[in-house]
Amino acid sequence: MIDENILSAIKKLKVENIKKEHISKIGEGAWHTVYRIERKGKEDLALRVKKKYAYGTLQEYNEGELISEYESTKMYYHYANTCSHNLCPSYFDYYLDPSLVFTIESFMGKGALQNLDQTKAFLIGEKAGCFFQEMHSKTSHLKGFGDLTWSGENLEGSIQQEPEHIWQDDNDFYINILNTLLSADLQFDIEIVAAKIVSIIEARRKNPQKISIVNQDITPENIITNIEHLAIIDPLPRLDFDVKYAGYFVFCYKFLLPAYSDAPRYRNNSYCQYANTLSEMADGFISGYTRNDVNLIERIMNEYILWVLLEAYEHFEVLNEENVSYKTLQQMGSKEVIKNRLFLCLKQLEYLCLDR
Repeated sequence: MIDENILSAIKKLKVENIKKEHISKIGEGAWHTVYRIERKGKEDLALRVKKKYAYGTLQEYNEGELISEYESTKMYYHYANTCSHNLCPSYFDYYLDPSLVFTIESFMGKGALQNLDQTKAFLIGEKAGCFFQEMHSKTSHLKGFGDLTWSGENLEGSIQQEPEHIWQDDNDFYINILNTLLSADLQFDIEIVAAKIVSIIEARRKNPQKISIVNQDITPENIITNIEHLAIIDPLPRLDFDVKYAGYFVFCYKFLLPAYSDAPRYRNNSYCQYANTLSEMADGFISGYTRNDVNLIERIMNEYILWVLLEAYEHFEVLNEENVSYKTLQQMGSKEVIKNRLFLCLKQLEYLCLDR
C-alpha cells in the first residue's frame, strides 16, 4: 500500500489528480521501489521511492549526494530530449526529506526483452546507437570529468584537470591493470592478450576521445524496448569519453549481462536466456552509432576489449580480498561464482584479442 506521507509530499510538488487507488507497484530494484500513477486526462507518472535499506545496510540521508544524483538525472533527460523528442521523461521532479526521498517523472512504459525477436532487437539497438551517437557528439556546458556533483548552483565533474592529462591517465590505467593480470597466476594466453592490448593503447594514445555526457546504466530495464518508440529512463550520468562508452554498451549486451545471470542481484532478469537477443541489440547499436564507419567500428570493438580487461581485473581484485562485502556478494555472487566468471572473462579476452 502507498503511504499517506507520499501522497502529501506529492501534493507539495503540485502534482494534481493523484488518488491512492490509482497507484500500483510495478517494480523493485536495489535502491528504489517503483510505482505507476494512473491519471485520467493527464499523462501517467512513475514514482520511485528510495529504500531505507539497500544491500542490508541503512542508507544514510545525505542531501548533497541526493541532489547531485537527481539533478544529474534531470540534466540527462533534458539533453536527451534535445537530441530526440520525448526519448526521456519530459517531466521530472524529486522530494527530499530525512524521512522520505522519492522521484516522480513521466511514465514511459516498461522494458520487455521477452517480446523481442532478433529483427526487432536489432532495430531497437540501432535506434539506441543513433541516439547515443548524437548525445555523445553534443557539446556539454558541464565542466570537468567523472562523477557529477552539485556545486550549489550547477553540476560539474568531480575531476578538474586538462583533458589530455585525463586521457593519458586513462591509457596508463589499462596498461597497469594488464601488468597486474600478467604477473598473476592466471591461466590465459598471455602473449596474445598482451600484444593486442599494448597495440590498442598505442593507437588510442594518439587518438583522444571527446568528453561527453554518458550513461553508466543502460540495462534493458532502463531502455523501453517498444519497437515504435525507444525510451530511456533512470540513467546514471557522468562525464567520460564518448567512444569508450559506445564500447560499454556493446560490452554490456554482448558479454556482461549474460555473464552476471548467476549473481543474486540479477538472477531474476533472465539475461542468459535472452543472450542472443541482447547480442542482436549490440549489433544494431554498432550499426546505428557508426553508420558503418569501419574505423569507428574497430575503435568501439577495441573499447569492448578494454572493458573485458577491466572486468577481469575487478574480479581478480575481489578474489584477493579477505572479506568480501555483502553488497559485492549480492552484485557479483559468491567467491566461487566470481572465480568462474573471472575464467569466463579471460576466455572472452583471449577470443577478442585473436586476429581474425
